[in-house]
Amino acid sequence: MGSLFVVGISAWYLLKNKDIVKAKKSIVVGATFGLITSIFLIFTGDEAAHQVALTQPSKLAAMEGLYHGHERAGIVAIGQLNHHKEIGDDQDEFFWSIEIPQALSILGFHDPDAFVPGINELVYGDMDRHNIESASNKMEKGKVAIAALKAYKKAKKEGNTAEAEKALADFRANEKYFGYGYLKDAKDIIPPVALTFYSFHIMVGLGTWFLILFFFILYFTMVGKLEKKKLLLRAAVFSIPLGYIAGEMGWIVAEVGRQPWAIFEMLPVGMATSQISTTAVQTTFWLFSIIFTGLLIAEIRIMTTQIKNGMEGH
Repeated sequence: MGSLFVVGISAWYLLKNKDIVKAKKSIVVGATFGLITSIFLIFTGDEAAHQVALTQPSKLAAMEGLYHGHERAGIVAIGQLNHHKEIGDDQDEFFWSIEIPQALSILGFHDPDAFVPGINELVYGDMDRHNIESASNKMEKGKVAIAALKAYKKAKKEGNTAEAEKALADFRANEKYFGYGYLKDAKDIIPPVALTFYSFHIMVGLGTWFLILFFFILYFTMVGKLEKKKLLLRAAVFSIPLGYIAGEMGWIVAEVGRQPWAIFEMLPVGMATSQISTTAVQTTFWLFSIIFTGLLIAEIRIMTTQIKNGMEGH
C-alpha cells in the first residue's frame, strides 16, 4: 500500500507538471518495490492456497464457489455465482464463468490431476471414492467426545479412576471431531459462499492490477515516456485506495472463510463467546477506530510531506 501511495502521489505531481525529474525518481523507487512485492506475493499466495486446501477445504470450496468436487479442477478467473444455488441441489454454480483449467488442482495440491472436494462432498461425504466423511457423522462423533469429556471430569471429581480412564479413551478416539458436536446442522460447516467468493476474487483481481500497473509505470519511466501517458498516470492516482480495499478483502476471506470455526474443527464461533459486556466491546471498538483513523491521517500527512520535501530539496 505504501508503494501505491508513493507512485500515486508522484503521478499526481507529473499530471500537474510539477517537479517532473524528482517525481520520476520517486516513482522508480515506489514502482520497483511495488513490483518486487507483487511478484513475491504470487509465491506466498501459492503456498497459502496449498495450506488452505490441506487444512481448510471448506474455505477453499467457498473461495471458488465449488459445490461439486472433481479431478483436474479449474480456477474461476471471473464469474457470477448463481444466488439460487443451494447445497445438495442440481443447479449450476454459476450463471456464467471463465475458468482456467486444472489451475485449482495445481494451486491446492501441486498436482494437475488432483481431486478437489466441493461443498457437497464436505457436507454429505464421499467415503467410497475419496474417503471423505460426512459432516453428520463427524457431528455424532463430536457429541460422543463432548459427553466423554464431561464423564471424565465427573469421574475424576468422584475419584472413580476406572471410569475416568474409559471416558478419556472415548474422548481421545473422537477428539478431532470435538467441535462438530456443537453444530446444529451439517450445512453449518460451510462459510458464506458469495461473500467469500467475491472477496477472494476482488483481492486477486486487484493484486493482478497492481502487478500490471507497477510494471508499466516502471517500464515507461525507464524509457522516458511516462509523463506522456496521462491515462496511466491517472490510473496510478486512482489506484491509491485500491490497496486498502485489497487488504480488507483479504481480511474478509480469512475471517469469513473460516466460519463457523474460531479454532478449525475444534471450537465453533458460537461457543467462543466471552463474558465481556456489549458496552465494553462497543467502547473498545470506537476507541480503536478513533486511534487508527488518527494514525492513518498522520501517516498520510507524513508521507505526503516527505515526498514534497524530497522533491523540493533537489
